Amino acid sequence: MHPEIQAVAAAIGELCSPKRIYLVSRKENTAGELVSFKLALVVSDRVESISELECALYAQVDCDYPFDLVLYRESEWNTLCADQRTFAWKIAQNGSVLG
Repeated sequence: MHPEIQAVAAAIGELCSPKRIYLVSRKENTAGELVSFKLALVVSDRVESISELECALYAQVDCDYPFDLVLYRESEWNTLCADQRTFAWKIAQNGSVLG
């Protein structure tokens, strides 16, 4: 695992204590160097505003590479993971658990 991805996952873990962090994808250039990555976070149902949390994480987590976040409340995640037509199901099946 790329150290920058691990560092971002650790920083996010400290800021919001998600239930789970998944590495959804990572993009590399032709030389095999990291270009960007996407993480999915499963957070508590008690999070009042997913969009505010997402903005706060982008503002507070520093990274040398562009990254995307996809956030789900735990109850939403559990429902969507049961449906093979959803992105959440694909993440649960193919994503790497980071935390």
